[in-house]
Amino acid sequence: MSEETSTASHDARRVGAAALWLLIVVAIALGAAGLVTATPSAGLQAARPELTGVVDAAVTAKLDVAEADLSTLADQVDTLGTSARGALSALVAGRQDTVDAAVAQGDKLIVGIGVQAALVQADLDAAPYVGQPAADLHVSEAVQARYARLKTGLAAVRDLDDQWASLTSGAVTATKVSTSLAEHDRLVGLAAAQGRAAHYKDALPFLAQAGDQIAAARILRTQLAATVDVSVLDQWLDRNATYDKALRALYLALNKVGGKVTDDVRKAIAGEKAARQNLPPDSRGLIVIIAEIGQGGMNGAVIAIEQAKATLTDALAPAPAPAPSDGGAGQPSATP
Repeated sequence: MSEETSTASHDARRVGAAALWLLIVVAIALGAAGLVTATPSAGLQAARPELTGVVDAAVTAKLDVAEADLSTLADQVDTLGTSARGALSALVAGRQDTVDAAVAQGDKLIVGIGVQAALVQADLDAAPYVGQPAADLHVSEAVQARYARLKTGLAAVRDLDDQWASLTSGAVTATKVSTSLAEHDRLVGLAAAQGRAAHYKDALPFLAQAGDQIAAARILRTQLAATVDVSVLDQWLDRNATYDKALRALYLALNKVGGKVTDDVRKAIAGEKAARQNLPPDSRGLIVIIAEIGQGGMNGAVIAIEQAKATLTDALAPAPAPAPSDGGAGQPSATP
């Protein structure tokens, strides 16, 4: 082999060795980069608050406003619950004026609750990133959890207007029935006063009007039958209708003979007496009837309002701070 050939071969081996070392270095570098990328790094986790800090501050400012408005909303719902319970208690006790006042107050409150709920929704909508698919890239978990908690609290009042409408419907229906029955009794009393004065013909129009009130109550009874036990109401209506019929028959008989006592009059007197004895002795049964009617729509509404209050309370409660960890220092070992 010539000297020139030997030198060329040596140079080729040097170039090959250098290229090999270069490939090895590149492979090591790429492998290290892969390990750094694939391995969860404590350094990257520590950097997370720095990455989200600016957005967290902006979101937190919006959520502070939303929480304050949600707190006002919770107060309104609490007051609505007081009105609902007051209406129910007054209905059971037969205090119709108190029922009407509580329902009127609740009607105003439910409008205010709707307005306040819309305000809270606007507050939450104004918070950037949260509630969006890319929220994890911009907002910390703690801030997102707070947003979700406030949103859950707001959702609790979504159906309160329907629940209040149910309560109002029950109370209004009870009021209508109560009004019809009370007016019936008043008209029968006027008829009886005319009868005692021997104005039998003048008593008949009052009895006819009393019959109209019974008819109106029966229409309400039909509407209620699907949701409320109307058996007591049926008995009250039937017994009073029977008495009205007997009293009318008596006055017709007396008016026909000019007040003389005839066999027909005696028969009518006996019929009126039997029907009167079958009437309820006092108004306690009527109070029970009205309470049962109202409770059919009111109990569920009261429960729904109380549940909404509980959800709002949870939404406004601060998240519990995580318990400090000492990494197990000072704790006895579980294994020997």
